[in-house]
Amino acid sequence: MDQKIETTPYDVEAIRRDFPILSRQIYGKPLVYLDNGASAQKPQVVLDTIQHAYSQEYANVHRGLHFLSNAATDAYEKARETVRRFLNAPSTDNIVFTSNTTSAINTVAYGWGMPRIGEGDEIVLSIMEHHSNIVPWHFIRERQGAKLVWAPVDDLGAFHIEEFEKRLTSRTKLVAITQMSNALGTVTPIKEIVRIAHARGIPVLVDGSQSAVHMAVD
Repeated sequence: MDQKIETTPYDVEAIRRDFPILSRQIYGKPLVYLDNGASAQKPQVVLDTIQHAYSQEYANVHRGLHFLSNAATDAYEKARETVRRFLNAPSTDNIVFTSNTTSAINTVAYGWGMPRIGEGDEIVLSIMEHHSNIVPWHFIRERQGAKLVWAPVDDLGAFHIEEFEKRLTSRTKLVAITQMSNALGTVTPIKEIVRIAHARGIPVLVDGSQSAVHMAVD
């Protein structure tokens, strides 16, 4: 089952102008940077905000009563609210900042998974997961004696909900799955996946690091 993504026209050159590094010439041609899955380039607004924070407001957050600490704390919490609105989360209490997606998944695997997943329990993944959503679960498998169960994709890279559902059993303790594959671009029917899993009382970890910048998230 494929999920269509609504798109709108945009001015590529206007977007390029937002990124100072893309004004560079490499081998006599405008720089084209495609390695954003590893490290994304920063638009001018981000560079300006970082510079302002370090030069005007930098201090410990939630650690002091002085002016700069209060200003930094206020900016930090405003950023949490900005992320909440972007993700359509119900509360800022649902927003936790980590260093990156890898760190976030590790936190769930070791903090939530280790106490709850044991011998013979199953974790359902798709075969198109980023390594960050594979390696921690292999660690749980080796340490706890759990089993990894893989939901396949077809020859075109499409995810089929029927094949996924067949892999859920009474021993399934977690579904950990991407919303959009970083390698294939496949968009999984995440709402249906969550609905099916939750109906069986199975929690779902969604790797939304690719999808959040390409489609509306709720």
